[in-house]
Amino acid sequence: MSNRTDTYALAYECCDTVLREDGRFPTIDAIRDRIGVNSPTVISRAIKDWTLHFANKHKETFERPDMPAVMLDTAVSLWQLALKEASKQFDEQRQQLEENARNDQALIVQLQQQLVDQQTQWDTERSQLSQHNEELRHTNAELATALAEARQSLSHTNAEWASTREALSRAEGSLSTSKAALQAQESAWSHRFDQQHDWHLARIEEEKNAARQEHARTITALGRELEDFRLELATAQARITQLMQQLSDRHEHQLKWEADLATLRAQLAAREVELQAEKDKCRRLHELVRKQRRPAQNTPDKAAG
Repeated sequence: MSNRTDTYALAYECCDTVLREDGRFPTIDAIRDRIGVNSPTVISRAIKDWTLHFANKHKETFERPDMPAVMLDTAVSLWQLALKEASKQFDEQRQQLEENARNDQALIVQLQQQLVDQQTQWDTERSQLSQHNEELRHTNAELATALAEARQSLSHTNAEWASTREALSRAEGSLSTSKAALQAQESAWSHRFDQQHDWHLARIEEEKNAARQEHARTITALGRELEDFRLELATAQARITQLMQQLSDRHEHQLKWEADLATLRAQLAAREVELQAEKDKCRRLHELVRKQRRPAQNTPDKAAG
């Protein structure tokens, strides 16, 4: 018996107590209730070792021809109960392995669905960003059109101003009396035109600067959002890689458990062969005991006759 622990020692010693008090072979539930420790793997190993020790301990007794038949029947029954309990434990372990495999498969399906949902969300956000960029380009085109119209309006104003000055120049000879008034009016118009011209230019420059600033802020925000998306994508990929590694580890553990289960089944088959041999030996012992009892029973009858 290897890999002993405190739980193993308590479970191994408790097997004798269960057999003595309950009159039946120990089980995991009976041992767990007595020692107060829930460790099915360790308890199962202790029961298995105790059963083998019990069989080896009573092997010499089975081979003795003077053993009572009742004791032989009891020993065979106890051995069959031990085999049944071991088979039950193997079935429980196999069911646990199958349940773990189903849980792992469900986790894989869930992760794949999450990946598909995340990819769909990224595609939607990418489409929204593309649409927003198209709107920005459209806005810039409208601003350029407005600027061209403002320049054309300014050109028309300049042309009208030149025409007005030419008209004033032609009427200067015939309207000498009103020259001073016209000059004053011309000066006022020129000053007003300059003010309007400067105001239009300043307004156009302000709108251009505002558009540039808004475009720069939008590009900066889009860059930050794109960087956040890249960071989230890297985090999701790292998480998926970690989960795939955990899944690979669980798969390796499952393969190891299946190999251990196959070994245990082979050992159980060997034990069944040995048990059959012991049954045959017990049957021969029964026959021998009956043959030995018959002369002893016939002797008193002859003496009485």
